[in-house]
Amino acid sequence: MDEYQINQLIEGLLKHSQGYRRVKPSVNKPYVKRLTQRDRELMECFRNQPWK
Repeated sequence: MDEYQINQLIEGLLKHSQGYRRVKPSVNKPYVKRLTQRDRELMECFRNQPWK
């Protein structure tokens, strides 16, 4: 194999494996956790407690 064929093989393998890789979250975009209904209900119950 010459260098051109090796580079083509590597590029093909990288392109093929892109679907299996995890996408890292963007640095500029903060991760927002979506609250479940139970989480919202618990926050509502404990929102105005005197021990805070």
